[in-house]
Amino acid sequence: MLKFPLPLLLLLFLPVWLSAQTIVWVEGKVFHDKNQNQVVDRGEWGLKKVAVSNGKDIVYTDNKGYFRIPVTIGQSVFPIVPNGYALAKKSTEQVNNSLFLYLGKEATAGSSQRHNFGLIAENQSTTFRIGAIGDIQVGDTDEMNYAGKTIFQELAGRRDITFHLILGDLVNDQMSLLSPFKDMLNALPSPSWTLVGNHDRNTENAEHMDDHFNREFGASTYAFHYGGVHFIVFNNVFSTGKRSYEGRLTDDQLEFLANDLKTIPLHTPVVICQHIPMRYTRNRTEVLTLLEKFENVLILSGHTHQVGRHFYNQGRVQELVTGAPSGNWWTGETNTQGIPEALMQCGSPRNYFTIDFDKKCYTLHYKGIGLDKGQQMDMTLRGDTLIANLYGASDSTAVFLQIDEGEWITMGHTKRPAESVLRLIENNRQKHFPASGKKINPLRKRSSPHIWEAIIPPLSSGSHRIRIKASDRFGYAVENVEMVFVP
Repeated sequence: MLKFPLPLLLLLFLPVWLSAQTIVWVEGKVFHDKNQNQVVDRGEWGLKKVAVSNGKDIVYTDNKGYFRIPVTIGQSVFPIVPNGYALAKKSTEQVNNSLFLYLGKEATAGSSQRHNFGLIAENQSTTFRIGAIGDIQVGDTDEMNYAGKTIFQELAGRRDITFHLILGDLVNDQMSLLSPFKDMLNALPSPSWTLVGNHDRNTENAEHMDDHFNREFGASTYAFHYGGVHFIVFNNVFSTGKRSYEGRLTDDQLEFLANDLKTIPLHTPVVICQHIPMRYTRNRTEVLTLLEKFENVLILSGHTHQVGRHFYNQGRVQELVTGAPSGNWWTGETNTQGIPEALMQCGSPRNYFTIDFDKKCYTLHYKGIGLDKGQQMDMTLRGDTLIANLYGASDSTAVFLQIDEGEWITMGHTKRPAESVLRLIENNRQKHFPASGKKINPLRKRSSPHIWEAIIPPLSSGSHRIRIKASDRFGYAVENVEMVFVP
């Protein structure tokens, strides 16, 4: 018989003992909530084989809808809502993930907790539209009202969006604004799913920086199905100091991703949502390896306050960096409503995207806030060179130019600052912008990722029609016409 000294035995069992001090067992029922009151009433039956997760492990409900799962304090519990179902909720509850269960520091380790999740059957088309909305990032009540008069006003008037994905940096380090921000979302006609960004973190709680976010919004890592598409949401912002951070996924999240993907057919469209772009995610190779066999993956991210598109896994994975409704952080010259124009470094106006899904296919649509939906680019004629900034294009986009009824001319992708950015920098330098008392828009002479140019033949005196069309195989197609007058 082997004998171990007491100190060694303590070391061997210490991790198990410590783990037990932070575990809470959550058990409950996933049920068909016919009256949507979030209470299991007589005649409401359990739903079997529904996945339930803590952001790492995945369990399945039994034939009566019951589940039991261990949860570490600081994690959330959520059902992975199946196709054809939605979370049961009141009409005033429009933030879906706020219905998930967050276990904060007040939870009692070693105890059990009961929580039920109500679902309701829903007729879901395989053709639907979502909103992909980057950093709204309000830092005070003025900026909350800027958002109210711009992005929220626009979304409040749309009935064509099935749901929104709010891709992080809801606020700008002001945790007290999370609750009124949630109230804004609850007032919209379409439901939302929210992500945590680096400015949504409680930097006073180094162990659980997403605690304030999760108390309002339920979970920062989760997944759901809709219309035959599988959506996975990650908190990929992790501290390297009190204020500093990096983009990465934890081992628990990688395990969750692996467990989740095992249940998804390889032909299923997958949408990964995270705040920091995959390009800047430290362990992106591990993530992309798990996605390697999937035929059609779209990644949605924010963070950079610029619009961009990147490709991975031989083009089977596309990332859309969605820009920001706050533009360049609510700065610069104001419009007639007193709202900063906040032109972004890439030359794009404040914006969001809509994405149309049609079975396995999707198309991307840039939408400038307060602008006509056809405003997809701007053009500048500089000498014999026509320069175009196509806000939603990528280096894989083919762009062509036609003057009047002439031949189509191929435009070349180039690395240079946007003309609109150069003009604003010059106005700032000459003190033309911004008006007294306003924040200057701190743009720099940096290249935009979506600029094309072409040498054009001399234009005769008079009016000319310039048409630009652009498309690529990754769900992007636009066309725009402008008139120019040559004296």
